[in-house]
Amino acid sequence: MQRSTTIIHYAPAKLVVVLVPKCGSTTMIAAFLTLAGLGGHVPTARNFIRSDEGRAQMRAAGLEVRPVRFEELAQMQQRDPGYRFLTVLRDPTERFVSGYFSKINRYAKRFARRAYLWGKLRQALSGPRAWPHIEQANRHIRKLIPFEQFVSGMERHGTEWDSHFRPQGQTVGHELIRYDRVLMLETLDAALIPTLQDLRFDTAELALLKTLPRKNPTQTPQATRGQLLTPDLRARIARLYHDDLRFLGQIQ
Repeated sequence: MQRSTTIIHYAPAKLVVVLVPKCGSTTMIAAFLTLAGLGGHVPTARNFIRSDEGRAQMRAAGLEVRPVRFEELAQMQQRDPGYRFLTVLRDPTERFVSGYFSKINRYAKRFARRAYLWGKLRQALSGPRAWPHIEQANRHIRKLIPFEQFVSGMERHGTEWDSHFRPQGQTVGHELIRYDRVLMLETLDAALIPTLQDLRFDTAELALLKTLPRKNPTQTPQATRGQLLTPDLRARIARLYHDDLRFLGQIQ
C-alpha cells in the first residue's frame, strides 16, 4: 500500500477530505476554496493552490491542500476525535475509462514512447493555441493505442504506477483511516451539500456551492465511452480492480 496521499485540510470545520484522482478532486478543491471565501479563484483552482500567493491566502483562511503520510492522518484522528474525514470514490470501471481518455499521455510516456512522441508532435504542429491542452496530443495517441490494447497494457504493467489508475482503496488508506463520510462521484452533485450540512457547515456558506459547476470533467461523451466496454473488457477491468470492488461493496 502507498504510504501517503493528498488532502484538503479545512481547519475551521475540523474536516479532512482525502482526494482521489479522477474522483472529483478538482471539484472538491474548488468547493472548499469557495467555502473559505476564495471563490474568486475557482476558475483556476489548480493554478491558484500551487502559487505562493494562493497558498498564503489559503493559510490565512485555515485551508490547505497538501500531500500527507497516512501515519500523520491516523495520529490526527487519535489526537482529536472531533476531526471528520471525508472522501469521494467512483465506480472503478468508469474511472478507468475516464483515465484512458484524459491520461493516456502518462501511459504512453512510460510504456509506449513512440505513440507519446507522435502525439506531442501533432500537438506542437497544431499551433500555440493547442500547446496548453494535452487533449490535442491524447486524441492522436489514442489512435495508436486502442482501448483494448490499453487494457492489455495495464494487465501487463499493473495499476499502481500512476495515481490516476492506482486502486482507490490504496489512495484513501481505508485499512488505516476511519471515514465519517464516503461519497460517490456518480451522486456527488446531489449528495455534497446535504453531507456538508450534516457536518455542521453553515447554510449561508453552502448556498455559495449551489451554482458551482463540476470541475475538470472528462470531455468525451458518455455514449462514446460506453461503446468501448465489451463484456470481456468489463470483466478484465473488474479483475484489475477486484480489491476496489470488494471495498466499495463493503461501504455501500
